[in-house]
Amino acid sequence: MLDAARAERPVPPGRLGEQLRLNSAGTTTLIDRLERLGLVRRDRDTTDRRRVLLTVEPQAIDLGWSFFGPAIGTLLTAMDAFAPAELDTAERFLTAMTTAATRVNAATPDP
Repeated sequence: MLDAARAERPVPPGRLGEQLRLNSAGTTTLIDRLERLGLVRRDRDTTDRRRVLLTVEPQAIDLGWSFFGPAIGTLLTAMDAFAPAELDTAERFLTAMTTAATRVNAATPDP
């Protein structure tokens, strides 16, 4: 489930680039666009002024909910049919499969 508090937690640009597998230039270009659209904000870290942090703007959260909200509600309803232990097993399985697929992908040369 999307966590509103998590969505509001500022992150460094490098973390975004890492998650999206973008280089520094690509990350900067993406952030510039998102900032122009009013979806993210760059702020200086209050504890380290050399560091920049990105904050998701409320408009982006609203946009995300308008697009993904119905799917999230449907998925949560489907999850209600499972016991917590079953969900734990499913989570372990999906995590293991994702890890294995990532290893295979990393070991497979590009065509």
